[in-house]
Amino acid sequence: MITADDIKLFVASGEGYNAEFKVSVPAKVKELTEEICAFANAAGGVLLIGVNDANEIKGVTIDNVKRSAIQNSLNEITPHLACSLSFVEVDGNTMGVLEVPSGPNKPYVLSGAIYVRIGPNTQKLTTAEQMRDFFQQADKIYFDEAPCKEFVVDTMVAKDFLPVFKTESKISVEISDEQLLKTLKSIQTDRLLKMGRYCFLVNSRKLF
Repeated sequence: MITADDIKLFVASGEGYNAEFKVSVPAKVKELTEEICAFANAAGGVLLIGVNDANEIKGVTIDNVKRSAIQNSLNEITPHLACSLSFVEVDGNTMGVLEVPSGPNKPYVLSGAIYVRIGPNTQKLTTAEQMRDFFQQADKIYFDEAPCKEFVVDTMVAKDFLPVFKTESKISVEISDEQLLKTLKSIQTDRLLKMGRYCFLVNSRKLF
């Protein structure tokens, strides 16, 4: 379950491959569902409703009619994807949160189309070549999500690295290392680092 601190971290980091922001519910609710479908076809992510274009937390009011419309739209994704709208209070502002897992049954389809995450953007696949690329990339996504059993998070993450990473990424140093790894979806519930994040940590240490 995403917390207020998680949301602050996401907003501080900005939109990207695993994060999308909306200031309000769009007139066409399907736009949200396209983003959700894309996250499911990639490595998962979070969609926050109530953040403006300046990456400021403003909060949002979503009535029951819109809430029902969002859930009905999510139910149109096939195969079924476990995802629902929740609300989190952040410094007095109510945020709409859609947390999306990396779907185990790719591809996920919405209205006959496949949506994928390309960097910070969502793209609809329209050609056979794009679809071939997607299925080839799917194998890499599964690799990224697999646990790295040889890496022990508690003892093998260099203590001097994460503070530097926070500074370079403009993330508050008040965010704990544990919270950082959790929010960036780097560790699984059994505290094993994901292979994709292991490669990221190794390469990032070379940069810093």
